[in-house]
Amino acid sequence: MSNKISFKDFLQLADDTYNHYSFELRYGQTIMNTLYNVWPEKYKELVASKQDCFYDDGMVKLTLDKLEKEWT
Repeated sequence: MSNKISFKDFLQLADDTYNHYSFELRYGQTIMNTLYNVWPEKYKELVASKQDCFYDDGMVKLTLDKLEKEWT
């Protein structure tokens, strides 16, 4: 797997998206949706796992820590 963007750029994209759609989406949803668009294979791996923050914003740090370690 090789990402076309850096982890830092992923975070910026997620933040920009959240700032634009925060009235509709929670931050955990935004992280997972952005991940799906950038790295669908990793998204599929995380869905319904202990690192899936889509339904629980309290899991965002765990999700981002895992992604940062595995980002290439």
